[in-house]
Amino acid sequence: MIMNKLTAIDKHTCSKAEKLKLEREWEKFISGNNNTPKIRPLMYESWQRCLDQGISPLQRKTSITLSEEQIKDYVSTDPLFRTLKPVLTKLKDLYMDSGHLITFCNPSGDIVYLDGDLSLMLKAEDMNFVAGSSWAEKNAGTNAIGTAIATGSPIQVFAGEHFCHEVQKWTCSAAPIYDPATKKLLGVIDLTGLWSVNHPHFLSVVTSAAQDVSGMLRNQLKLERFKLSEYYQNYNISLQSKSYLAVLDRGWKVIKASSILYELRLIDSDHFLVSTPSLSLSLTSRTHWEYEHINGIWRFELTPFIYGGISIGAVVHVFPPTSFMNMNFAPNYSFPRAIEETFQSLPSINSGNLASNFDVKEQVEVKKSIKCTEFYKSLFDHNPDGVYSCDLQGSLLDANPALERIVGYTVEELQKIALKSLVLPEYLEVKLRYLKTTIKGKPQEYEVAIKHKNGYRVDLKVKNFPIIIDNEIVGVHGIVKDITKNKQMEADLKSTKQQLDLFLKNTVDSIIIFDIQHNVIKVNKAFEEVFGWTEQEVIGRKKPIIPDYLVDKYTDILQKILNNRHVMSFETIRQRKDGSFIDVSSFVSPIVNAKGNVTAFVSILRDITEQKRMEEALKESEKRLRTLINAMPDVVVFKDGEGRWLEANDTTISYFQFENVPYQGKKNSELSLYNKLYRDTFSCCEKSDQETWENGHITRSEEVIPQPDGQSIIFDVIKVPIFYPDGRRKGLVMIGRDITELKQTEELLRKSEKLAVVGQLSAGIAHEIRNPLTSLKGFLSLLQSSIDESNLWYLDVMASEINRIESITNQFMAVAKPQAVTIQLQDLRMLIEQVSVVVYPEATMNNIQIIIDTEADIPLIRCDVNQLKQVFINIIKNAIEAMKCGGKIVVHVMKHDPNHVVIRCIDQGCGIPKERIPYLGEPFYSLKEKGTGLGLMMCYKIIEEHQGKITIESEINKGTIVNVILPIPPLEEVILE
Repeated sequence: MIMNKLTAIDKHTCSKAEKLKLEREWEKFISGNNNTPKIRPLMYESWQRCLDQGISPLQRKTSITLSEEQIKDYVSTDPLFRTLKPVLTKLKDLYMDSGHLITFCNPSGDIVYLDGDLSLMLKAEDMNFVAGSSWAEKNAGTNAIGTAIATGSPIQVFAGEHFCHEVQKWTCSAAPIYDPATKKLLGVIDLTGLWSVNHPHFLSVVTSAAQDVSGMLRNQLKLERFKLSEYYQNYNISLQSKSYLAVLDRGWKVIKASSILYELRLIDSDHFLVSTPSLSLSLTSRTHWEYEHINGIWRFELTPFIYGGISIGAVVHVFPPTSFMNMNFAPNYSFPRAIEETFQSLPSINSGNLASNFDVKEQVEVKKSIKCTEFYKSLFDHNPDGVYSCDLQGSLLDANPALERIVGYTVEELQKIALKSLVLPEYLEVKLRYLKTTIKGKPQEYEVAIKHKNGYRVDLKVKNFPIIIDNEIVGVHGIVKDITKNKQMEADLKSTKQQLDLFLKNTVDSIIIFDIQHNVIKVNKAFEEVFGWTEQEVIGRKKPIIPDYLVDKYTDILQKILNNRHVMSFETIRQRKDGSFIDVSSFVSPIVNAKGNVTAFVSILRDITEQKRMEEALKESEKRLRTLINAMPDVVVFKDGEGRWLEANDTTISYFQFENVPYQGKKNSELSLYNKLYRDTFSCCEKSDQETWENGHITRSEEVIPQPDGQSIIFDVIKVPIFYPDGRRKGLVMIGRDITELKQTEELLRKSEKLAVVGQLSAGIAHEIRNPLTSLKGFLSLLQSSIDESNLWYLDVMASEINRIESITNQFMAVAKPQAVTIQLQDLRMLIEQVSVVVYPEATMNNIQIIIDTEADIPLIRCDVNQLKQVFINIIKNAIEAMKCGGKIVVHVMKHDPNHVVIRCIDQGCGIPKERIPYLGEPFYSLKEKGTGLGLMMCYKIIEEHQGKITIESEINKGTIVNVILPIPPLEEVILE
């Protein structure tokens, strides 16, 4: 019945449902909506105490109250911990694999011992559940440790019963331990695990462990009382002595006493001295007090009884008033049965007085004879640890050879110097504090660093305990061990832990720690960001990120890791909280305990979704690039740094007839052996490759490839060298374009330019002559009516000659203007490309790039192809001449509106002043130094004849835009034609 009040839930209750119910009750309570939550009374009382003490329910971490040095001091000097340590070790061996941390707290609720699974300890650090942290209710709210201290009884606290929200991920079971002598709280044993491993059994475990410790303490108390009783029997004062004797245990209870003290009721029925001023007085130092009783003042002198280096009780000498010494009392006193029973389970002792106890004396003498000087001298001289002794002032009395080796000084040298002078300054205060504590009778264990005689640092672990003679401390013994290597290992371990913490907090990779049942123990911040679940949502659950169809496969992988103890890495798919899937690179490692058993796993997940997408995009891009390269009419070859062919496109294979030739990995000279027709070509190519490497930059040249039909193909070849950062050759890219037709076109263009010169000259002459001819013809017509017939012959001759001159000018005009006009449907894109081919050489020579951008579905137009070519050649050549420093000419072909198409030519030339633009197209108006203006005039004329128009926009030093707008023929005309 009592246990049911102390456990959170029984084994048949659904933990998850109970957890949710408790969380709802907690939310109502802290919000003030429910002052009487449906929880156990013990928990409700604890929640009320937390409210009264001002604990925040949203507190994430408790405080650290003990330093590492204080914890070391406690575990090394507290007698209870030495008794307790085997029990804690047994708990660790039995229950570490159960998903629990084993802890022990001092009476204040501070953790002084913490052990268990490493992954679980890392998770517990989130709420500061670490050595040195305080779990008293006033610091951490409701929890098993603090509530066990507050109530004084074992308790189990489950999930939502914790007052602070962060701790609700856990369940804990704790049991207090009390000193059977003083009845004071000594500490609390606790088992803490995630809420998912909760079971009532674990409260029984810690309760049983606490009972075991209590039993050990009771046995120890019996032994202590036996030793006190033995002392009383051996050193009891005779009736003729001036004082009476009483021996007390650690709880100030009288174990044995002179019968007169009972008769005079100086010892009460509870077996305590009635005259004790305060039970809070320490039993570790001498003290005295006085008490007014029968016939005067009685004096009590207390001396600590030290056994095994610690005080286990006290001896009290009671001095009565002088007038009291002559009174007679009964010789014996019957001890209370409760005290007598204490000794029945121990070896029998002689109940006689010291004066008659000759057997005991004989036994002591025998023991002294056994413990001979040689025995102790050998133990001292041959001890591998350094051993020394000093007086109460800290001056060395003696030291063994091991200590001489550790510090580098001989005993004689050490006796001449102060021992504290060897201690490094930062440790001196600690050393003196521990020495003072030892002199007070409390053994100490601590670490200190000294300076060796040769000047280097030596780290030492020192155990100090008092030298006690006749129950009086006269000096200090010390045992010294060199731990320099251990300190270095601790420093390395601490550094590793700090690096691990830093990695967990700052890595972009998701990290999950889960037990062998696949329940999540800890996740880092990156996990929350990548997958969308908070740590609170996944703790204690199966990993939610595994898609259902991959569960079996993942289980097999973990089983392999469990069997082989090997780390495994693999790529897989994981699921986010929103249901989406991501590609991850997974790295899973087992966590092995001291026994070599796998207790948990660490999984590191890197989101490679973007990497996968990029890889797929790269493959697709490579595929498209290969398709593009293979579709190119140009020759494309990739070579390595030695000139060996790596890849070639289909055009290259076709030109060189390499369809069945294993060309990859071969040089030009080796490939020439497959077809003698290309021997000279490959020889020239190899030389130009070498020149490109030597020049170190892009080269351009023309190369000729002979064909089986006797013809030759001329290629414009660009070679791009690629180097490693250190200057070594990495590769070579060769691109060759067939310019055979272009060469032919260039020849035609040269001829066309010659004709253009003649045409310009003819047009100029014709324009200059036809105007005066018109005047002459007019005046001749006027003269015909006023001249007599005899002179008409002269007029006829003049008219004939004028007509002849007019005919000649018409012939000049015919040279400048095409005579035959053929209107037909034409594809503008093709027309512009043909024009670009014509002007390409001139553009190239002027370092100008021509870019043609044509919209899709541009309709055919009705035009005279030759006339439009003349227009666009004229416009583009004007643009080239305006771009003295090179650049780009962009030609856009697009719809202007549903009934018109526009050809827009954009250059980066010097520009035209705005005031001159209206005059463009007039005869003989030109911006060029040697221009006649007839070219642009003809352009306007031709476009007007095609029912179109030309518009010009320009800005000085930025360029010019020429728009040629042409009509789109009706669909009916296109269909009929």
